[in-house]
Amino acid sequence: MGLRSGNATAGALAMLVLAFGLILRIPAVVPAGIVLVGLGYAASLAVQNDALDARAPVVAAALFAAAELGYWSLELRDAVADEPGAYLRRLGLLAGLTLGSLALGQLLLALVDVSERSGIAIEAVGVVAAVAALAIVALASRRPAP
Repeated sequence: MGLRSGNATAGALAMLVLAFGLILRIPAVVPAGIVLVGLGYAASLAVQNDALDARAPVVAAALFAAAELGYWSLELRDAVADEPGAYLRRLGLLAGLTLGSLALGQLLLALVDVSERSGIAIEAVGVVAAVAALAIVALASRRPAP
């Protein structure tokens, strides 16, 4: 069995798992389907000779959108009706977040490509990024004032 047929099999299995979860309304099955697609993509990366895959940000954004749409379809089955325009706002938010994840992925891919060249400027960017990441974690873990 070749790589293409293996990826097709993994994709078909992922689609069946996701469909099974959505039909039976089992939210925990949504990430399992997404993980199966990700594993198929990871397997294809493992056998490629390329150092970087330029498609990685697109795949990541597509996986994010698929997971969000899967969970949204489960939420739409609730008896609670949303206010008018809520669907359009949520769709706009989903589109914005998907495009944001695509842009972030492209930025990270560019940074990895640049980081293959060493130098003090790259080291400084790494230090600033590490400090920024710690600051974000610290801010996110703060408790709101009573």
